[in-house]
Amino acid sequence: MSFENTVFTSNPNFKFKEVVIEKSECLASTYQFDCYKAKDGKTILIAPYFDIDRPADRIHHISLVDLSTNEVIKKLEGHTDRVLTARYFQEPKEKKDYLISADRKHHVIVWDLEDGKKIFERDLKYDSFIYSVLLMFEESDIYAVVSTLGSGDTYVFKVGSNEEGIALHDTKDLNIYFLAYWWDETNKAHNIIQCGKNKIQIAQWNKNLNTYYQVQTDDKHPYNLGAMVFKNNGVDLLITSATYGLIKVIDLVNKKELKSISMEDVFLYSFVRWNDQYILLNDTLQRRILVLDMTDDYKVKSKVLCPEFFFDRFIKKVDHPKYGESILSVGIDWKIKLFVNRNIVRLPDNNQN
Repeated sequence: MSFENTVFTSNPNFKFKEVVIEKSECLASTYQFDCYKAKDGKTILIAPYFDIDRPADRIHHISLVDLSTNEVIKKLEGHTDRVLTARYFQEPKEKKDYLISADRKHHVIVWDLEDGKKIFERDLKYDSFIYSVLLMFEESDIYAVVSTLGSGDTYVFKVGSNEEGIALHDTKDLNIYFLAYWWDETNKAHNIIQCGKNKIQIAQWNKNLNTYYQVQTDDKHPYNLGAMVFKNNGVDLLITSATYGLIKVIDLVNKKELKSISMEDVFLYSFVRWNDQYILLNDTLQRRILVLDMTDDYKVKSKVLCPEFFFDRFIKKVDHPKYGESILSVGIDWKIKLFVNRNIVRLPDNNQN
């Protein structure tokens, strides 16, 4: 089905379509997976793998899956323990595709996805898991940012160099669960957003990594597990989520909170931006997707029950080659699942008489 002549009506409304990857084939990380559009037009799922049924001889790699066929087209090998995080980034000028991944033995790899080769590899001596990573691009240089859960260490490494990492200031005991990135156009500065326990801290990348701004939360909302930066009416906004139903909307330039939304009886693990109007929150407690309307004071517009959610933690928006704009999810049942939008209308073909 071609989606060139289709529109989406009313609020997004999802239904389960299929399991993309089964437990027996690819044991997906319950922390972070990703997807991207390759140069050849294929939509590729990035899924960490290890064989849970072979404890004495486990295989660890990252599978690249063609979503048009759900077949593994390439395996990235190099990790020796379970991959906890795998995130895709595109270099803004040349539009080159990169992946950064980390495993339980604190082994970090940056991959050039066009040829599947490693361009950076480092064993880090941390006391706790590497829980979140990201890439920053500065002229011809690439920087890998690595954070740990527990000790609160965050370091920035220059890809392709043997230099020691540069540590962020004031991050001890921050317990960082998620990293996000913001380019400050006004000050021409890179910023690293660290989502930690009871606190969100933004550090400005100027080779010294000074703290730019902090947002404090309370004990009721301890785990900040999601963050997203985007422009809305020309304003740089940060949206963050805490597990027990707290959403904050922050004006990054003016350093002020625009909105705080507290929800009862929910457990929010991650969220995605659907379009300029809607944000999708996954409520793992009640197995549903909450549709947040940014154009109407960030009100919840609909609640879509998804019985197939099994404590699904991370969700991703994907332009599926067969079903159009959809979402992927992964939960503790180790399956990556596809949910498609019910509200699709096929428009008449303009070439028809």
